[in-house]
Amino acid sequence: MIRAFMDYGALATKAKALYGKRLRQEDYTRIAALHSVAEVGEYLRGHPAWAAAARRLSGSAFVGRIELELALREQLRSDYLSICHFVPRRDRALMEFPVLLHEQRAILYTLRRLQAGQAMDAPRYNGLGRLDWKALCSCSDWEGLAAAAADTIYAPALRRLSPPDGGLPDYTAAEVLLHSVYFSHMYRIIHRNYTGETQRVLLRSYGEQIDLLNLIHILRLKAFFPQMRDYLPLLFPFNYRLRPELIRALCAASDVDGVFTLLQGTPYAGTFAHNGVAEVEESYRRVFYTFNRRQLVSGPPSIYAAAAYLNLKELELQVLVGVVEAVKYGVPCDLTLARLMGA
Repeated sequence: MIRAFMDYGALATKAKALYGKRLRQEDYTRIAALHSVAEVGEYLRGHPAWAAAARRLSGSAFVGRIELELALREQLRSDYLSICHFVPRRDRALMEFPVLLHEQRAILYTLRRLQAGQAMDAPRYNGLGRLDWKALCSCSDWEGLAAAAADTIYAPALRRLSPPDGGLPDYTAAEVLLHSVYFSHMYRIIHRNYTGETQRVLLRSYGEQIDLLNLIHILRLKAFFPQMRDYLPLLFPFNYRLRPELIRALCAASDVDGVFTLLQGTPYAGTFAHNGVAEVEESYRRVFYTFNRRQLVSGPPSIYAAAAYLNLKELELQVLVGVVEAVKYGVPCDLTLARLMGA
């Protein structure tokens, strides 16, 4: 324990200090009551969690949803770089996870853009990671996309996806494969570099993510594609608490109600209790939030303090962007998760 405090005490303190600046319940309520994106930007300019992002927009002739979201993501990047100053060298491979996820999102966004036949409408990416960002933004075909990602962990998977006719691969297949590459990469790092309690927490974090994402995929397929029979190619080939035989049984269930019935005998029995398919992703985010907050606030000092903070900050950003969209379009906003996170 003393060694943990020596190695990670400053890191944990920094992460908790940053987390203490988060948006609170009253902030979300006030933001949701605003009338324009510009007003949201002005409100955030006075809040310690996002003030730096909002200040980047000062003097802009037009502040729209895209401009604000880009500024908020740049703030997330700054927080990441700030906390990485406290990360020991031996943990840097693990702490690349936000960059790897950012690269993955960029690749998938570009695939959607190519499938829609659209040009890049704005510079959306920063220079972190091994992607050739300039080439990615300007590419006009799959070959160009794969070349832009040639130095990333996703390069072998992208080569496997290359259609023989020179067209574009199926988006769903690409998404599942790139997520699987990411999870495999992180599992290798965890098993190679960590032992004891730290390894247990890391494995639980990634394991529960995979289990819950697989459950979400199964429920959505049952609800919206009931004619499908072979779900396994669309699931991540990993398991934590859901054993392979249970996964097969869930896939074979006759309908959504059958899936929920089978879940009653699992550790996730209460996760989706009384929820329909429309609410399962919200349930996933709530579980993800609760686990990471507990680890950051109450867990012993470890590298997961930094990971937990970055996960919580990303989740806060997602919720904030949802509120901003509601303000932009003048529609009611469900603040249930926002209030939980702002407690």
